[in-house]
Amino acid sequence: MSKPKLIIFDMDGLMLDTEILGIEGLKAAEKELNITIPHELGLAVIGKTRELSKKIMLEHLGPSFDFEAALTIAHKYVDQYFKTHGIPLKPGLMHILGKLEENGIKKNVATSTASERAIHKLTLANLAHRFDAIVCGDQVPRSKPAPDIFIKAAAACNTDPKDCIVLEDSNAGAQGGYSAGMRVIVIPDLVPPTNTTRQQALAICKDLYQAWDLIHSL
Repeated sequence: MSKPKLIIFDMDGLMLDTEILGIEGLKAAEKELNITIPHELGLAVIGKTRELSKKIMLEHLGPSFDFEAALTIAHKYVDQYFKTHGIPLKPGLMHILGKLEENGIKKNVATSTASERAIHKLTLANLAHRFDAIVCGDQVPRSKPAPDIFIKAAAACNTDPKDCIVLEDSNAGAQGGYSAGMRVIVIPDLVPPTNTTRQQALAICKDLYQAWDLIHSL
């Protein structure tokens, strides 16, 4: 098995421990708007773009659901947490970034989050400058699980998809990376990997420390 030339990182739930904050933000929206947003629905939109999340939530909650208001409240909750506590990072993130740099392996980001918010988060976490490229959900026509964002991420670093490894926490992201012809390592966060994800993934790892050990052994 060949050594990878580019590692493509998801953002929320993979590098940033923010998925649970997003769920808590939806709970804040529930309370403020006096509505019910099922926990399973919050999990269903993990790893999805704003547009796809809106479509999914309107389908389940009806056309009267004020998605924009709920999202604004959720973002306000999350941003207040960042202001008070900083952005929580996933275990092993700084370790794997350092090791990739030591070994001259390129790295970039492929996140479903829109550009402005993604750059804001990565800058706040002092991570933006660590990557060769950052590709966001509003820069491609189709969101994960389509392969578009991963193909664009590989092209941004002039790297063949077969020489890329995708690091993902979500099933949608894992499917997208696999469909792009890349090897995929899954580090699950809130949602466990499906049987399909387990079959398609190079490995399921417990954290980014373990993911680096695997990458280094290839």
